[in-house]
Parts: sequence; C-alpha cells; structure tokens
Amino acid sequence: MRKVKLDDKSGKSADAFFDDEDENPVENEALIFAGGVKLSEIEDKGSAGESKFFINVLKQIFLFLPGAFLLFFMSFAAAMIAVEIIVFSRPIASLPDDYLLQFALIGLVILLGTLMTWFGLGDIKNRKHFAIPASIIITGATTGAIVKAAAKISDFADRMLDNFDYLIFLFPLALIIPVLAKGIVDRKSEDV
Repeated sequence: MRKVKLDDKSGKSADAFFDDEDENPVENEALIFAGGVKLSEIEDKGSAGESKFFINVLKQIFLFLPGAFLLFFMSFAAAMIAVEIIVFSRPIASLPDDYLLQFALIGLVILLGTLMTWFGLGDIKNRKHFAIPASIIITGATTGAIVKAAAKISDFADRMLDNFDYLIFLFPLALIIPVLAKGIVDRKSEDV
C-alpha cells in the first residue's frame, strides 16, 4: 500500500481566515448587525401572525355569524313574501298598511347584514368578496321560495313556516356556501 501524505496548508488557510477577523472589524460589525435585524423580523412576524389569527376569529364570530343570520332569514322572508304575491296572486292591498315601511326595514337589515358578512369573512377592500353576502342572499331567497312553494304540498315545509325551530336546520347552508364562494373567488383571483 501507498502511504498518504497529509497537507499542512489547510491548517494554515483556516488560521488565515480566522486571523483576518481582527484586521477588518467594520466589515464584521455590518454582518453581525444584518443578522440581528433578520432575527428580530422573524420574531415580529410570529407575534403578528398570532394576533391576525385572533382578529380573524373575532371577526367571524361577532360579524360574520350574526350577519349571515340576518341575511339568510331576511332574504328567506323576502322570498316568501314575493312568492305569496307573484305565484299565489295575493293582492298587495291585503298586505298590512305599513308594508312599505316593513320592506324598507328589511332592505336596511339586508344592507347591514351584507356589510357585516363582507367584513367578517372577506376583505371589504376586495370587491370580489361581495360574492360572500350575495351567496347568502341567493341561498336564503332560493330556500324561502322553495319552502313557501312546497308548503302547499308538504306538511314538513308548512311546519317550517309555522315554527322557527324547524327553519333553523337550514341555517348551516348560510354558513357553508359563503365559505365555498370565498374560496372560489380567491382561487380565481390567484389564477389571474
């Protein structure tokens, strides 16, 4: 076998590298400062991420949930009234005397619920997130029209109109469909 000879130059080059530290202290301080800034940025991002998550949860609980409740049941009621007038030919004269005030109140509550759900689940600056309250309104109106039309032939649909306890079983639709609509809108905006 051959004998292998070790090179002593590698030890000398390592010593030269570490000895160079004392000759250029200004360059080394800049490197230390830059590393320190990066560590502080990482720490700040961690605490900001936690507070953003907490704010999102609060917005969903205190804005989106009540707003979805308002939108769903107001659009449900508006669709039932529209079906009663259009499909079943109920004359407008048979409505209460202050029906215009009631429609204005329903419209105001729908506007309030729209803003609450738009800000609670989405970003109010992003106009595409208007799909969130629109999906709740469409879901409530469609469900209201179906239930009102089916009340003539189905006993269960008739009980839904008489008793609020049965109607609350449809409310999860108002929570699931806007989340799906927001996901579709966000996915399409990322593709563009």
